[in-house]
Amino acid sequence: MKRFFSHLVLLLILFVVVSCQANEKENSVLFSDYQLEQLIREEINQPEGDIQLEALQKITSLNLSNSRIKSIDGLEYLDKVTNLNLENNRILDFSPLVKMDSLKEVSIGGNPYDESTIAKLEAKNIVVHSKVMVAVRGEPDGPGGFLWKVDNGNTTVYLQGTIHIATEAFFPLNQKIEEAYAEADIIVPEIDLNNINLLETQALYLELATYSDGSSIEDNIISSLYAKLKNTYSELNSSVDMFSMYQPWFHSTLIQQLMNEELGYIEGVDMYFLDRAERDQKKIIALETVEEQLSLFADTTPEYQVQMLEESLVDIDDYGSQMEKLFSLYVNGDSEALLSYLIDEDGNPSAEEQAFMEALNDKRNYKMAEKIAGFLEEDSGDTYLVIVGSLHLLLEPHIRSILEEKGYTIERVL
Repeated sequence: MKRFFSHLVLLLILFVVVSCQANEKENSVLFSDYQLEQLIREEINQPEGDIQLEALQKITSLNLSNSRIKSIDGLEYLDKVTNLNLENNRILDFSPLVKMDSLKEVSIGGNPYDESTIAKLEAKNIVVHSKVMVAVRGEPDGPGGFLWKVDNGNTTVYLQGTIHIATEAFFPLNQKIEEAYAEADIIVPEIDLNNINLLETQALYLELATYSDGSSIEDNIISSLYAKLKNTYSELNSSVDMFSMYQPWFHSTLIQQLMNEELGYIEGVDMYFLDRAERDQKKIIALETVEEQLSLFADTTPEYQVQMLEESLVDIDDYGSQMEKLFSLYVNGDSEALLSYLIDEDGNPSAEEQAFMEALNDKRNYKMAEKIAGFLEEDSGDTYLVIVGSLHLLLEPHIRSILEEKGYTIERVL
């Protein structure tokens, strides 16, 4: 009997111990996502040990944005939380939020959710912010540029005239431009330069910019021009020999790029917004492809390519002065002065020059305007920020006038 009771005591003690552990486990919460668990531990100041329900009841607001969280299983136990930020994670399943009785407001932008997620949360009277909140930069009297706005139904398109190179003094831009970016769901550049295939682009250059007969640039231009080209490369700490198989149009664009680097200029307004759009997880839709833009130059005649090359071989100080003037006109948002500076209305352009400008501006504007009109006609309820070179919005027939011909009303914002 004593042995029986000894066994019983052992069993009862063991049972009591097990029962205590079970009760403790019932009051503890497990999080399947490591990142989420670590953030919760930081919030309750508990680096290790079981996370108890009691500790979670003290949390009323929680910011879990930009944390690489994939699963929010376990959040349903934080039933005192009223405000929750889950922006910019990798969460697919938001069902635990429905069980959070006190939740009033949640931000889920930047996650791969579907529309049914929003509907389920809103059915519980939870206010859902599905757009990523972006801080507005800039000052009311900050650097300008050009900005217009067009609406159709619930859809808004901002049209921003950019400049493709800049200086540090440009940024942040005028507050109205920065507000348009913050409001935008979708950024629409000419080309999405952050997401081009480098191998495909290199192949395009080889196809479109090199001599197919095996000759070199020296074989195809007069000796005095070649000597000037060679000297310009040398002054820019480069060598023409590295690019001997390329046609004149390639050299004219490369020389300009090297001069920009030598003068300390940086990537322009386009890249300023494209880089931010990637960080802010905004959707990007390009209006054109790399091939379309390169073909504009490749399709010109050999004679006109030589003319472009000659015009590119300027003194770097003169080039710098021209660019500083251009920067000033852009920053001040002076459209008439900018057009007057860039377009020689009293000049007598050749047929080749006219054809090139028509391809560079007019034809592209009609194509881009058609795509922009498509955004408006679709009326998805999104806000778009279109960022294109300023002349596409200033030089007739420009994108604005083409959209106006389609019946849209364009409002000048800046």
